[in-house]
Amino acid sequence: MATWRDVERIAPSLEGARPGVAHEGSPTFDVGRHPFARLRWDDDGREILQFWSLELDSALALADRPHVFCRIDTFKVKVSIWAWLDQLDVEELTELLTDSWRARRGVRS
Repeated sequence: MATWRDVERIAPSLEGARPGVAHEGSPTFDVGRHPFARLRWDDDGREILQFWSLELDSALALADRPHVFCRIDTFKVKVSIWAWLDQLDVEELTELLTDSWRARRGVRS
């Protein structure tokens, strides 16, 4: 089970990553001028990781895990995905953070 503390441990290892704060005050990790990880909470106080993906067809890949992921379409070339942190293990969290970091730093390869 992952927590935001795991994000705080993993994210700084990514080149150019730095802690930040979202417009309403929630913690983020940013690369360049964009967040690639953002902490949110559900109505019960559970931690939610907001991250980004270049995979526009991610809805199909995530469809079998609706208890973990929620996709938010906000961009033409990127999607925002929310994941309940307590449903991720640290290995999967590391992969998600790395992919999000790649998507938000503007490198598509």
